[in-house]
Amino acid sequence: MTMFKDSFWGFDGFEELRKFIKQGNEFSKEVSILLQERSEAETLYAKSLSKIATKLLKACGTGVGSLTDGWKAVAVAMEQEAELHKNLAAGLLDEISKPLKGFVETQIKARKPLEALVERSYKNLTDRRAEEFKCKKHSYSCCRDYEKAEISLVDAKAGKSKDTGKGEKKSKQTLALLKKADKEYTEACYKAESSRQDWDMTVARASTSMQEIEEERLKSMQDYLNKYNSHISVLSPKLTQYFDRLNEAVLTVDLQHDLQIIVQQKGVKGPRQPEQILLDCYAEDSQISLDVERRKDALKNYLIHLHQFIEKERKGKEGVQKLVEVYRNKPSFADAETQEDTKQKLEQTTFMLNFLEASHYKINSNLCQLEGKSPPPSIFSQYIETVRDKQNMLSSTLKLPLNLALEGNKDYMDCHAPNDYYQDINSPEDEFIDEEFPSPTVIGNCKAIYDFDATRPDELTIKRGDIICIYEKLRDGWWEGEANGIRGIFPSTYVEEC
Repeated sequence: MTMFKDSFWGFDGFEELRKFIKQGNEFSKEVSILLQERSEAETLYAKSLSKIATKLLKACGTGVGSLTDGWKAVAVAMEQEAELHKNLAAGLLDEISKPLKGFVETQIKARKPLEALVERSYKNLTDRRAEEFKCKKHSYSCCRDYEKAEISLVDAKAGKSKDTGKGEKKSKQTLALLKKADKEYTEACYKAESSRQDWDMTVARASTSMQEIEEERLKSMQDYLNKYNSHISVLSPKLTQYFDRLNEAVLTVDLQHDLQIIVQQKGVKGPRQPEQILLDCYAEDSQISLDVERRKDALKNYLIHLHQFIEKERKGKEGVQKLVEVYRNKPSFADAETQEDTKQKLEQTTFMLNFLEASHYKINSNLCQLEGKSPPPSIFSQYIETVRDKQNMLSSTLKLPLNLALEGNKDYMDCHAPNDYYQDINSPEDEFIDEEFPSPTVIGNCKAIYDFDATRPDELTIKRGDIICIYEKLRDGWWEGEANGIRGIFPSTYVEEC
């Protein structure tokens, strides 16, 4: 079955779909108005009827498909019906024009919230992108300040200045600011990608709803077309030859074929391909003046942060995959909508892993080059495009084909052993990584409705009837809590809140 969400994706795709749906509503509204005029024109016979036929042909001008062809046939029949009976007017007005007008108004009310939802989601995405660029620019600025402070300190220690204490203090301050800026930029990139995926999913869901609205409109228009045909069919036998032509056009209406024509003529050309803007750090930019060792350290810091996000997302993906498997084996556990949402969630976590792993691969490749190592082979290498933007900053985009994007890179590995630099993650001198974690706060309680056996060290085994203290509701469908003195994570679908 033809699906709008697979053909009307992205900003341009949804905008084209919105315009087309609006044109369809306007067309239906125009048909309603014209049939009312047709009813009034019955007393004017041929002259008035000819004018309406012309207007109807004009209204059909922007339409496509066999359904539009059917309405064009109606206009031709109108042109030939110079001697219509006055009793036709009541049927046209009460059974087609008025109901169609109300139907159009109902469809407009259903369409507006969908457009508003997509607009809000897109505004949130643009705001996130703006924040991402702001953090990126700030990160570059902090890098320059730190490098300048380090050079000044080296000069001071070489004997050019006796006051090195002030230089060391400034160096530490600028380093702290740099690390903070690096972390903020990484988080901004993560949030921007999350917003992009939320917007992408919002567009997909809105497109699906738009398709349902359009299919309903097409079905209703077909019904009204059939009603019109029925009214016309009772007229004088001398007009039978004209009505037969109209009937042929009505019978050839193929709604599925019309949907295919809409996709071919109005849809985005080419297969759906997500474009993910990757993390680009200053240390990758060869035009940025930076000491080699400090460049390596900066790259390693970014790899540490990305590694943390990757581990988090992988764990989340495993949880979602478990839910998908549960629903596959026991469909009665959830309704169709919940199962579809879970599948969409799996796609979303896969895309997020692609974003994180591709960013990690790109930065890791730069680090390998600095260390004289060969970067590991990766599926990402041929699908990453890097250019410079208007601010002369690096901008990398991952353009994986949809089949590869959905499959993910299960075997991704970098060319460094984790101990090469991950061991520094808890270093007391690394203010960029070291954070204080407060004691967990109970935000609620829940009761287990199914048994769940932990398969990982961080998971919590629960039995039906267990009361669990909830500490945090994670975004991947898992919750963190404590039961029987043991703390861990568990799937939220296995419990109900008390």
